[in-house]
Amino acid sequence: MTYYAQTMPGVEEIAWLEIRDRLKNPAFIRYLFAKEQNGIVVFDYSGPPPELLRLRTTEDVFSQIAYAENLTRLRRDLRTIGELVEKSEGVGRAVNDYLRIRRFSAPPTYRVISRQYGRFEYTRKDLTATIWRSLKARYPRWTPVADDAQVEFWANELGSQFLLGARLSDRTMRHRFERKVELPAALRPSVAAAMVLLTEPQVDDVFLDPMAGSGTILYERMQAGPYARILGGDIEPERVDAARKNVRGGRKKPGPDTPSAPDIRQWDARKLPLDDASIDKVACNLPFGKQLRASENPAKLYPPVLAELERVVRPGGRIVLLSSEYDLVKETVRQRPRLKITTGYSIAVLGTWGRIYIIDVA
Repeated sequence: MTYYAQTMPGVEEIAWLEIRDRLKNPAFIRYLFAKEQNGIVVFDYSGPPPELLRLRTTEDVFSQIAYAENLTRLRRDLRTIGELVEKSEGVGRAVNDYLRIRRFSAPPTYRVISRQYGRFEYTRKDLTATIWRSLKARYPRWTPVADDAQVEFWANELGSQFLLGARLSDRTMRHRFERKVELPAALRPSVAAAMVLLTEPQVDDVFLDPMAGSGTILYERMQAGPYARILGGDIEPERVDAARKNVRGGRKKPGPDTPSAPDIRQWDARKLPLDDASIDKVACNLPFGKQLRASENPAKLYPPVLAELERVVRPGGRIVLLSSEYDLVKETVRQRPRLKITTGYSIAVLGTWGRIYIIDVA
């Protein structure tokens, strides 16, 4: 079957790394991009569908129902799309495969969600009506509804490309980290999971988030597999308290094989109470944009924080940072002899484009 994973913008390439490593024999097909709303990675996969719902860098997972290229963006596209949905054998096979996964006991209810990115001679409402009519003609026993449908069809027009999917996931996939304490500008779990993935987690890791905020990165490291120790902290006591409550709520019940709980402390990331070369991996969402408090100046904050990370991370360790302060991060790293940016990924966070930097430590 062909599926696609929908991510935060820019995370689609990282999501493919997780799909490739976590699923059995997936085959990459393409990346798509829904402007500043979502990234999309399309792939073939023949294994158990429930495994798709365990992906952590992904916001939603869909069965691909139809795909078409070379749309003209003129009104005649509506006829092409309508005939594709109503009459195509490929659509019939894809829907049948989807129904084998979902296994409804009766003809299901359904609704259509349409999105357009680019200029078209017709409206999103016209596209939705076309999909509705075609599905009604093809599946007359199905019941269209406005909300709470058993099947959600998502129709995406991405410039000259058309992608139709049937949603496999629900809201719990993107909201899997239920924070007991919400803080402004908290990192999305899927982005935190992407950052953790890029640290290449190992069972003997001592992992650090020196500016932990609400604890999302710490939580995602707990979900990424066994570890030796997790450390986190923040300069503000209310953030330390929030991280402790949020991470404690996400822990599994203690048992003989349960790793120790994260050690979350109040500290200043510019002067960490940690030994030299005592940390293996770091992931940190550096304050930028809406996250910055009035008293914070990135030019004064970043250099001492990077100096401390250089000191506490062992040779061969890795630091993964998120920030929109592109020039400042690159210049600060250049000034640290043991740090080297190996690659990065541009992503959108809270309406602001930032970049995840992978920094290896010599």
